Amino acid sequence: MEYRRLVEIYDRLDATSSTLEKTDILADAFVDAGELLPEFTQLARGRLFASWENDDLGVSSSLTAQAIANATGIDSDQIESWWRETGDLGDAAANAIENRTQTTLVSDTLEIQTVYTTLRGLAEYEGSGSQKRRIDDIANLLADAQPDEARYIVRTIVGAMRLGVGEGTIRDAIATAFFDGSDEATRAVERAYEVTNDFQIVSETAREQGRDGLDALDVELFRPVKAMLAQKAEDVADALEAIEQPLLEYKYDGMRTKIHIKGDEIRVFTRRLEDVTTQFPDIVAAVHEEIDAESAIIEAEVVVYHPETGSPIPFQEFSKRIKRKNDIEELAEEYPATVHVFDLLYHDGEPLVDTPLSERVERLEGLINHDGETKTIQRAENLRPASIEQAESFYADALEAGQEGLIVKNLNAPYQPGSRVGYMLKVKPMMEPLDLVVVQAKWSEGRKSDWLGRLRLACWDAEREELREVGRMFSGLTDAELREITAKLEPLIQSVDGRTAKLRPEVVIEVEYEEIQESTTYDSGYALRFPRFGGFRDDLGPENADRFERVERLYEEQ
Repeated sequence: MEYRRLVEIYDRLDATSSTLEKTDILADAFVDAGELLPEFTQLARGRLFASWENDDLGVSSSLTAQAIANATGIDSDQIESWWRETGDLGDAAANAIENRTQTTLVSDTLEIQTVYTTLRGLAEYEGSGSQKRRIDDIANLLADAQPDEARYIVRTIVGAMRLGVGEGTIRDAIATAFFDGSDEATRAVERAYEVTNDFQIVSETAREQGRDGLDALDVELFRPVKAMLAQKAEDVADALEAIEQPLLEYKYDGMRTKIHIKGDEIRVFTRRLEDVTTQFPDIVAAVHEEIDAESAIIEAEVVVYHPETGSPIPFQEFSKRIKRKNDIEELAEEYPATVHVFDLLYHDGEPLVDTPLSERVERLEGLINHDGETKTIQRAENLRPASIEQAESFYADALEAGQEGLIVKNLNAPYQPGSRVGYMLKVKPMMEPLDLVVVQAKWSEGRKSDWLGRLRLACWDAEREELREVGRMFSGLTDAELREITAKLEPLIQSVDGRTAKLRPEVVIEVEYEEIQESTTYDSGYALRFPRFGGFRDDLGPENADRFERVERLYEEQ
């Protein structure tokens, strides 16, 4: 199927702001997609990979701009100028194709499969010459592209489709395309996505096997699922009143992980579904030695404790292990992990997400083959409280131990990936930090002119499926922090206006602040007063950032 067919769909999506219309457009496209349905369900959002697959193409916006220049013969400065004018490298690519000075003697018609396969292949290049191969592949695609085709190819590469299509829209479109679009059908599609994190699987199963097929989908080894998320409780008493059969656990300041086990193969995934097995050989070794299971998916919080004080090291300090590719063994010795296990989603061939927590916990505890003393694998500190006084004392113990607070779980509840459904509440001190996305930065002045700072911050609005700004961080950053921030943000630059850089929204930071104020400056309607940098949250993606509704609630609770 020709790529221009997909471009026509993109243009129709872009032409409407109605979510219902977008859903209908995609539903019709899915019905007509034929054997390309998997590609359609991915490309509809400009995505090339399932959410649990490595999606790093190894291509920055600047390299993409170079590919545009190579394909068209347009001067790089002119491409940069178009890019700055619109803030959209895709528009710059379309302009370059429209005004190109060089053309190929034989131009092929672009096929959807060609575009999809070529762009996915960019992620596989390694070693010497890989950067040039990526630029050449992109340039070859653009050489055969029409202006509109080039626009969306480039937007797909840089991750900025601007079509207002989120997970909810894809879910509703599948429910409409292959069922009746009812709430019941939508929930079936949503549940299938929750346990697979892959709309390609969900869409094909819906079309080929119907509701029975969707209902049969479940968690699988080495295909990670999203973490179940907690709602905020006012205090311990509020949490106990809301949950009838409560289990209290420490809320650790660490890295939430899921550990997949199948015989001797062990893989570790973060909350963002990233595979960090290589970075944590100590966890792999500990699971081999201390967990007795032929196959399992265990959820845990990885924490590093100071060897002298016994206090937990802030996550932002030890999280450098997540991205480390060199000196892994040395870093493991410097930051030895303790793994606090607390849930079991799969055991010996049996998915357990629909099983009550009480049974999951009992089976989990039976897998730990030591007495818990001085071992890497530890059961998370927990309590089934007999009174509010006992629960309050346990909360105080958690804070005294340097942890963030408590998680209060419903022992009768199943596991609900990715949802805040009241099965789990968190209790933390008031005015807790916010995890926010960096969407814009500005080069500093004077001796710091080479560093990006002045960060513009945003929260995630799940209902609107978009980021909403809540303020800027102007000061308080050390030279070391500015260097690290610059190194993380420069590869994400999408456009530049003077000294201001608009960024691909991928970096999440922890932000401390004095209070939240109403503001007409930012599209959220709120602004943080005196925001301060608390560290990077490498375990979170933009969709895991704090929600707009939480910002609203914190404002009201001040």
